[in-house]
Amino acid sequence: MIYRSFLAVFFPLLIVILSVVFAMPEIGGKAKAAARAGDADAQYELARMYFDGIDVPQDAAKGIKWTAEAAENGNPYAQLTLGIMHIAGENVEQNNEKALELITAAAEQDLAPAQGVLATLYGKGLGVEPNQEQFLMWTKRGAANGGPVSQYNLAILHLTGNMVDKNIDEARFLLTKSADIGYPDAQVTLGEILMNGMGDMPDLIGACKWFAIAGSQGHPKANQLLGIVIQQMTQEQMGDAADQANQWLNERGLK
Repeated sequence: MIYRSFLAVFFPLLIVILSVVFAMPEIGGKAKAAARAGDADAQYELARMYFDGIDVPQDAAKGIKWTAEAAENGNPYAQLTLGIMHIAGENVEQNNEKALELITAAAEQDLAPAQGVLATLYGKGLGVEPNQEQFLMWTKRGAANGGPVSQYNLAILHLTGNMVDKNIDEARFLLTKSADIGYPDAQVTLGEILMNGMGDMPDLIGACKWFAIAGSQGHPKANQLLGIVIQQMTQEQMGDAADQANQWLNERGLK
């Protein structure tokens, strides 16, 4: 039986920081000139370069400066990054009101990670009054825009029947999308569903595949579950699952 508490639908802000700060495409050596000319995307790229020390000396202060410029000029990644910094008080003043303003601006531009963070703020009441309607709205928007964590969170709601209709098929659909993008929690939960046959016949090969993939990414529960499922499988089934997992990892350059 799969169980998740209501709080399990929320995710650590740190995950979003790590995934978003490095998300912008490379724009090459013209970054400085374009940034100074007011190009918001170039400004955020230059901020990333300073944060990481890519082609410039590492300088957090300049990284924050250019992040703020990019946010002011409407870059949603910069708005989200700076908003999270304001929540944490990381190299900027701790300011929940400013954080909410920035993250909302990014979310309204349909940036899926921003929508996921905004859902978290309303769900946990971080710097804002808890609001389940806002939480659910932004979770749904983030899921619709392809945010793997939002897809996972909405799937958990459908599994439990919390705030939405209980719908195992919809939960499986959302978990499959999230897992295929690469979200380990979704991979493990999908594996549990497949192993236990929730909403369908058990699929041990599919379960083994997702446990193996999540385990390769360091998920703490995946290898334990992998050990359980392989006890129910034939050698041929294990071989098929290994082939599928390796194919998935190879296609994404993870092996």
